[in-house]
Amino acid sequence: MAEGIASLAMYSLAPLRPAAEALWRTVRANLGHGPSSLEWTVLTPEVWHHPDLLVAQACGWPLVHGLTEIAAVVGTFDYDVPGAERGTYRSVIISRDGTAIDELRARPAVTAAINSPDSLSGWVSLQHEWGGVPACVLETGSHLESVRALATGRADVASIDAVTWTHIQRLEPALAATVQQIGAGPRVPCLPLVVAGRLAAEVPAWRAAFAAAVADPGAAEACAILRIRGFVPLDLADYLPLRELLAAR
Repeated sequence: MAEGIASLAMYSLAPLRPAAEALWRTVRANLGHGPSSLEWTVLTPEVWHHPDLLVAQACGWPLVHGLTEIAAVVGTFDYDVPGAERGTYRSVIISRDGTAIDELRARPAVTAAINSPDSLSGWVSLQHEWGGVPACVLETGSHLESVRALATGRADVASIDAVTWTHIQRLEPALAATVQQIGAGPRVPCLPLVVAGRLAAEVPAWRAAFAAAVADPGAAEACAILRIRGFVPLDLADYLPLRELLAAR
């Protein structure tokens, strides 16, 4: 069996990568095959469409708007971050000076920093809570850069993935202290773990491998660093309601 590509790069801050690699080694040991290390050079969204993809961490919005025919959902990690429960979480809405979202919405010129226009946590969740589209949008390329855009005065509001926000608070506390949380996005499933569609029949084996890995004492330190406290098996049907987030507004 070809090794293929495994990617857990949605939370790819450099200090987290050794822990992700350690967790992957445990998953691989339980699965019985797979590459010896994770893929960090083929980035999203390209990695989700790579012909050699085995497994990847994806985003819920691209999943339900383009990956449904080429990927099979395995489940998600249950994260130990504020507001998360049973494999679901809410994005963190922040502003530069603590101004409430209602006041920001009433201003004629407001700039929202977004990591990507196809991001569930960074853009769709913000639109859902905003009730539309802010006057100006600054695409930053990452949640970390969105926080920096607020800190430097280039933007006024942003919606940050809750797990990323927790990591930023730990790894860059001075940066996190320059902004304030003013709200939260809708409750949604955490990032989906998917396998290539050709591996759909192997989903039970992947679920067993992930569940065993996060419960393995040998991976406890890695999981603690990554803020992972469990694994929740989910299906595509658990993500399809995301399509209604903007339709309902």
